[in-house]
Amino acid sequence: MKHLLKRMEDRLFSATDTVCLDRARLVTEAYARYADEPVPILRARVFEHVLRNMRLDLLSNPVFAGNTSSVPRAWMLIPEFGFDEDAQVALEHSELKGFLDGKIPPDIRVFWRDRQFGGHGGIGHMSLDLDLVVNRGLDSIVASLEKRRDDLPPENRVFREAMAVSCRAVIEWAHRYAQAAEEAASQTDDPDVAVCLRRMAAACRHVPAQPARNLFEGLQAMALVHMAGVIEGQGMSMSIGLPDRALARFRSEVEDNPEQSVNLIRAFLLRIASNSFLGRGSKTQAITIGGAAPEGDACSAVTLAFLDAFDKTPVSDPHLFLRCHEGLEPAVWERGLSMLSAGRSMPLLVNDHQVVPGLLAAGVTAPDAWDYCIVGCNELGIPGRCCQSANSIGMGFNDLNVIDALVRGLPDEACNTEYVLDAYERRVHDLAEAGLTARRARLAQYAAERPFPFCSALCPACAESGQDLLRGMRYPDLYGFYIRGTANAVNVLVVIEHLVTRGHHRVGDLLAGVQARDPKILETIAEAPKWGDDNDEADRLAVALNVCRDRALREVAGKAGLPPFAVCHVVRSLHHLDGRRLGPTLDGREGGAPVGDSIGPVMGTQSNGPTAMLNSVLKLDAAQWFTGIYNLNLTLPAGAQAHPTVIRGLAEAFFHGGGQELQVNVLDANTLRKARVHPERYQGLVVRVAGLNARFVELSAEEQDELIRRAEMASGLTGRVA
Repeated sequence: MKHLLKRMEDRLFSATDTVCLDRARLVTEAYARYADEPVPILRARVFEHVLRNMRLDLLSNPVFAGNTSSVPRAWMLIPEFGFDEDAQVALEHSELKGFLDGKIPPDIRVFWRDRQFGGHGGIGHMSLDLDLVVNRGLDSIVASLEKRRDDLPPENRVFREAMAVSCRAVIEWAHRYAQAAEEAASQTDDPDVAVCLRRMAAACRHVPAQPARNLFEGLQAMALVHMAGVIEGQGMSMSIGLPDRALARFRSEVEDNPEQSVNLIRAFLLRIASNSFLGRGSKTQAITIGGAAPEGDACSAVTLAFLDAFDKTPVSDPHLFLRCHEGLEPAVWERGLSMLSAGRSMPLLVNDHQVVPGLLAAGVTAPDAWDYCIVGCNELGIPGRCCQSANSIGMGFNDLNVIDALVRGLPDEACNTEYVLDAYERRVHDLAEAGLTARRARLAQYAAERPFPFCSALCPACAESGQDLLRGMRYPDLYGFYIRGTANAVNVLVVIEHLVTRGHHRVGDLLAGVQARDPKILETIAEAPKWGDDNDEADRLAVALNVCRDRALREVAGKAGLPPFAVCHVVRSLHHLDGRRLGPTLDGREGGAPVGDSIGPVMGTQSNGPTAMLNSVLKLDAAQWFTGIYNLNLTLPAGAQAHPTVIRGLAEAFFHGGGQELQVNVLDANTLRKARVHPERYQGLVVRVAGLNARFVELSAEEQDELIRRAEMASGLTGRVA
């Protein structure tokens, strides 16, 4: 099995990006064929047509069935939404900029020219209820969908019929894989591959239709259903949810056969990593393990097996989150710490004791709040019950952009921190009102024109009511609100407070100096306190900014009859893209330069080490102000400063003090430089960027430069941990 896993890794990571037109052609055919059907039935029949006729990928991973296209990194296209380029993927992998140019046949482009919805996929950013899939099976869901149809209005009956069609299509797809695997097993000369293919065939005859009977079948069911959700058209950030909980009844099997179990999970991770939507670009397919449940710690041997599998398999996507709490199984905690110390850049750490109270305050019931997972970069969701908290449509902005525009619009005599914060609060209120109106209109259009019957069937409340997931999830009104650039905005406020309000400088002169890159002005700004250094003045203004934003957002939500918005600080690579659109700013930032990559300090402005950084962040009320979760990157230099005991001390003190989430990168600048020169020697080097993990050797030069600088800055702070 180990040799087979290595061949699978090599095949996946050496694959070049191509385009697979299977789905695009089949969707185009089906939209023409079923154009007169009600929209939900149309969508179900389109999905069925694709699964019934797409080519199957058996060779890239003979252990687990299921992929979105015929080979890894052959882009699966979703023409009913569009052919837009993902700007973040193009930035992270510069060779993919304009990748689709000339690769989409004219007839397909013409057909969708006036029909496409916009973007490159559905809203994604969710986890389906895979516990239902593993432990009940799709047949049971179909049976429940076909009961009590007469009790519903006609529109809802139609939608439930579409759900049933979609579920049966996935079962049929699994049977196609079973037949293909049996045929391939009889033709291969490799006895190990033959054994795997026959096991795959037997499993696909049973799952996902029926409950899984063992660990392998549970993983196979999850892989098929996950890929099916992407094929239906969701695209970005479809997440696996809480697999160690869904598979918990197989803990004895894992305990009895730990090595075999880890190898199966390794093959499962490679299967998920082969998802060909956007090719090599990260899909941010999050996996969440560990954490507490109402009855206590939810860890098991399955949790440890996932940690071991991630440690031995250099995938960057899916990425792994570990839910932490005071009663976390010690072996799980120690394993996660050792992985971080060794530079695996996973697991990312999340504090149950902050996240759960925030969800409870937003109106989520206790059982559901304790069942949360990460979806996407670092957003929060609940499998099959909540995804709006991770949806940014219409609602979000860059704090630095807002503050900068306000400062530039004020006369010098009116520019003081109190006035700017008041203006900021009013502006946030207006942006949120307009954004909420835009989101509601857009989501209604999504649900009416591009519903997702299969994904909705795996959301229990939607299946019960016969509604699309955007209308029928248990928490459809827990709206997410995205922000970025907060650290830079705080530093601008500090400059105003420190240099302008106290009468030392005029804001116009400072802005002109930053524009001209005047060394004296830049030095003066650099000497002002900075956010993330445990400085009382800067931290007080950070709190004031968040209070103003929270007050404005709560007022808008209250007037709309909604629970407080789930604010999320999500970056990924948007700190580069936002920066390109912004001119020079009062924090000394050069025009076009990136903004801060997390809620922590702007890179290059910190002088007092990681403890100071964490102390600053602890002054933010995470459970109230970041119900959707914040994004905090901590980079440590390789060596003694990143020993597991050091990381443990930092993380436990931070979480005990009220910290919410922590992403730890252990980087060595020299190693990163060597990896640029000799990428073939560093194929397993995975790093955390800012909301995604990536294989360093596949990143663009721009992203690599940033990580090298981050490592250099961390090394310069050696000795300042405590």
